Amino acid sequence: MPNPIVFSIKNDFTGGINFRADQFQLAENESPYLMNMDVDPRGGAFSRAGIQLKHSTPVGVAQTTWNPKGLFNYALAGTPTIMLTTGENADPGEIWTSQGGNFSRLQLTGPVTLNVEDSEGASITQWEESVYFTRGIDLTSCKWTYPAFAQASTLLASGPTWQPYITPTGGYMPKARHCRNHANKLFVAHTREDGLEYPNRLRWSHEGLPEDWAEEDYIDITAGGNGIRGLAIVDGQLLIFKPKATYLLMGYENDNFQLVEVSTIHGVEFPGQIAEGDGGVYFFDFPKGLFFYNRNGMQDLFLRIEPIIINNEVGQDALDQITLSFVNNRLWISMPYNPTPNSVSPNYACVNFVFDSSIGQYGAYTMYQHTSGYGFVHGCDWRDSSDENWGLMLTPNTSNISPAVTEAQFVVYVDDYENAVEDDVWNGIAAVETLFPTTYTTSWFDESRYVQDKTFVGPNYVLKEVEANTTVTVQVFYNYNSTDVRRTQQIQLVPEASPALAGIYGQATTIYDGTAVYGTNNIGPSLISGQRLGRCRAVQLTFLGPTTIFSPPGRKWGINSIAYKFKRRNIKNR
Repeated sequence: MPNPIVFSIKNDFTGGINFRADQFQLAENESPYLMNMDVDPRGGAFSRAGIQLKHSTPVGVAQTTWNPKGLFNYALAGTPTIMLTTGENADPGEIWTSQGGNFSRLQLTGPVTLNVEDSEGASITQWEESVYFTRGIDLTSCKWTYPAFAQASTLLASGPTWQPYITPTGGYMPKARHCRNHANKLFVAHTREDGLEYPNRLRWSHEGLPEDWAEEDYIDITAGGNGIRGLAIVDGQLLIFKPKATYLLMGYENDNFQLVEVSTIHGVEFPGQIAEGDGGVYFFDFPKGLFFYNRNGMQDLFLRIEPIIINNEVGQDALDQITLSFVNNRLWISMPYNPTPNSVSPNYACVNFVFDSSIGQYGAYTMYQHTSGYGFVHGCDWRDSSDENWGLMLTPNTSNISPAVTEAQFVVYVDDYENAVEDDVWNGIAAVETLFPTTYTTSWFDESRYVQDKTFVGPNYVLKEVEANTTVTVQVFYNYNSTDVRRTQQIQLVPEASPALAGIYGQATTIYDGTAVYGTNNIGPSLISGQRLGRCRAVQLTFLGPTTIFSPPGRKWGINSIAYKFKRRNIKNR
């Protein structure tokens, strides 16, 4: 009696990326490689949204080399503002501002050029309708109140002059590297006071008076390496990062502040490696990886992509390009990552690993790369005057990308799934919409019987309905060899239309005025019968999205389910 055809259905893709070398450590819903794809919490995988330029003209920095270090959401009721800071390199850093369009450079009262003398840019925090920011330990700190004042004003340095509680005067703030509004006080860290540098010092202002500082209100945190590297708020407490330690300042008043040691082995090197997220704080400690801290403790989130560090695929000369951004409820990790063996370590952000904690029990990673070959850095959420939310990121320094691309000094917006289907590429004159590659690779399917040959007949695929003609290519691999493509197949997807009244989707009707377009696009799933996969013990599929431009472009695509169909063969004694 011939062996019957049996089937196995895969309709859960929520595991995301898992880079572990041993395929037996991959769950069925995980992928050893995906690019520019998102995973649906309900099970499927689909192409990401396009990444678009937020403004039409590049940020016109005076610096020879673009060195973006941060975006800040200046949340004003009437005129919401985006603040952008660059870091010092061969030239001083700068601060630029926008209300949603092109950026203008912020100046000091005069106007006088406003410089930043910190390699990690200005540290910015909001207090009521004003922002306070530090510019490095050698420059005075500043205050800006917009739109009442078009220019920022400098504040006198606290130290040598201090403001006693009984006679506050205002107009003062220490020189520092970091600042943060917390517990109705303004905090600064890594200060210069009366000409002396205090890299391990945390200092705070008077209660409710951000421009008055008492000489005795500070803590020196000497353990954990030299220099406080960043501040964050978690559960109403102040988290303080050193290079090799993390501390929590508990309490709200001078007389009940308590410094608690959270970790003596985890810290950060750069402030951009800290991101406040939903319910806690994410931080990146190289080479240990990504961690999340909240009231329940510290959690390691990096195990699934840890091999990129173990295998030396991260450029260790560009660790400042590892940045964290919490945008649209997902964590974006920029990474100088190059998976090509024996290749030159990159010194720019090549990709973004995007971590979504809401998917599955432990969250899931995907991987993005702009069509020009880079990732994005230092993002934030921002709401415009119409209360529309924008997920914003910064283009990295692209001067070292090979092959060369046109330098792009822009803020971009991400995750606009309704309207953005391609990536904007700056050609030196204007933005050009360009298709980006998409890839999804399945884990190996062996039915937990890798000793037994199987004859795979044509599988069934449930693919998302498309809005335009779209070709998806399927590559077939055998027996745990992911370098040898054994078969290649193509799936042609054609949009379907549901007629409404009289007329054809996408065509004008003459019933009324010759201009109306009737019909709605059916974005439901499509059941596709695939070609034979062949005979092997284990099979792996790679889905490649469209790479040529259709009219209109066939970009959006996704996969909901794979049904493997096969006959089991007799087990041989070899």
